[in-house]
Amino acid sequence: MSLVVVGVAIVLIATNLRPAITALSPLLPQAQVETGFSAGVIGLLTTVPMVVFAIMSGWVPGIGHRIGLEVAIAASMVLLVVGFLLRLAPSGFALFGGTVVVSVAISVGNVLLPTLVKRDHPGRVGLMTGLYTMGLNIGPALAAGLTIPLQGLTGVGWRGALAWWAVLAGIGLLCWVPVLRHRTRSAGTAACRSMHAMLREPLAWAVTVYFALLFLVFYTVSAWLPTILVDAGLGVATAGTMLSAISVVAIPFALLSPILAGRTRSQVWLSTLGTGLLLAGFLGVLLAPLDGTLLWMVLLGIGQGVTTGVCFVLIVLRSPDAERAAQLAAMTQTVGYVLAAGGPWSVGALHDLLDSWTGPLVLLIALVFVQLSTGLIAGRDRQVGSTTGRAIR
Repeated sequence: MSLVVVGVAIVLIATNLRPAITALSPLLPQAQVETGFSAGVIGLLTTVPMVVFAIMSGWVPGIGHRIGLEVAIAASMVLLVVGFLLRLAPSGFALFGGTVVVSVAISVGNVLLPTLVKRDHPGRVGLMTGLYTMGLNIGPALAAGLTIPLQGLTGVGWRGALAWWAVLAGIGLLCWVPVLRHRTRSAGTAACRSMHAMLREPLAWAVTVYFALLFLVFYTVSAWLPTILVDAGLGVATAGTMLSAISVVAIPFALLSPILAGRTRSQVWLSTLGTGLLLAGFLGVLLAPLDGTLLWMVLLGIGQGVTTGVCFVLIVLRSPDAERAAQLAAMTQTVGYVLAAGGPWSVGALHDLLDSWTGPLVLLIALVFVQLSTGLIAGRDRQVGSTTGRAIR
């Protein structure tokens, strides 16, 4: 099967792993008004997915082992459509229930798509990981930038605007059919039962915390940045466009950074560069949200693209073999999402408490400083299970 066909399919599946969550962000003010939920409760809609990811990550490799990676990924796209449609029902139960369903679907892609890349394309880890992380940024860019205009064009409510993204999942499923038809019969997924061995590895913890803070910041920004900018005086549509700009800018850097990481012995320069740019962007939003807004979005976008690409490729580069790569992946997904789960809810609750976005932004800046510190460790040319050694290329 053509590498181009596989590459396009991977990009489209990865593109579907974020809009179910990020498309809700520009709609949060409408959702909060209609449901009457507080900011803290609404923030749970972006916390629930991470809780589901943490719970499901340990189970997903077993599912992939039993039914095959390609079949499981195809099933996840079907489940994603079901979750989108469930959230159309006008009730809080359907809203949260549908969020759980789409989160289960996304967790399958989160774990199995990188596993498939590692299994089938070991000689192209940097390129294929780059395509994957590029897709992870294309999805939020589309969702953040088009959700409000799509709502205005179709005249539907916020639930209908959210459900429109089921079409993208359907397209992803259709493009996955060629991969499904040429599926590999061997499972190729290592069990995560010995993930506990990683808990004694400082390097594994550095990679995991770096992963956790990356996604804590990502989901928190996706949930609240448009609201922060609207409260500062920006229009709703413009605020959504600014969030979209972050992901648009991130796309080429999410593709390029894994390729560069795979060609250098140490990735410290990339892991710290990305977090440094995030710091600069958040400081700009804190100090001058309406002056130079686009510049702050560009800095956040480059930082997001670099850190996302580095984060996923580090799981492979810091592992000496496939078994320990699977263990490290399980740890980052499980422990990482547990740590990241409280981000959107905490920021929403802190805003309710202080009636200001200054405190939440200062908290995010502090967390990025911690991520910078862990990047100094995770990016060094070492592997889990040893004190020295070169990274896998």
